[in-house]
Amino acid sequence: MNKKRTLLIIAGIIGLILFQRELLIPIAKDAATSDLFLKDTNDLASPYSQSNEMTQFAFVHCNAQAKESLGGKVNVNFGQAPTRAWSTGGYDYVVTADAVVTKENGETKTKKYLCNITYNNGDDTSGAAQAANWTLHGIKLSADGNE
Repeated sequence: MNKKRTLLIIAGIIGLILFQRELLIPIAKDAATSDLFLKDTNDLASPYSQSNEMTQFAFVHCNAQAKESLGGKVNVNFGQAPTRAWSTGGYDYVVTADAVVTKENGETKTKKYLCNITYNNGDDTSGAAQAANWTLHGIKLSADGNE
């Protein structure tokens, strides 16, 4: 009786290994190499800072979020363009910029910020000017200009 159980356990283990090797692994490989997870857009990622219409819109919307995060008791001025802006593909952008913040007491500091934002409407860029069409994933302001 113990011999039969041992043989049955060994046969079961061999069966599981064959099932995994012959069926599950090939299905997982085919899914991973297919276009199933590929998002096809006209916005390609770039390792270099860019300046185009969409990075400018991302900059404008990040400025609004940065100003909102600083509160209403300060005056905030931004430059004409971001320090750097990258498209990470799929209409997702990373923007860095400087903000000159003046408090009510007249104290002025330059803060840097990093913003990650996504345009939600894909290749239809006609609504890029509206803030409702963007999703902010995060914004980080420096404590002072030296960070």
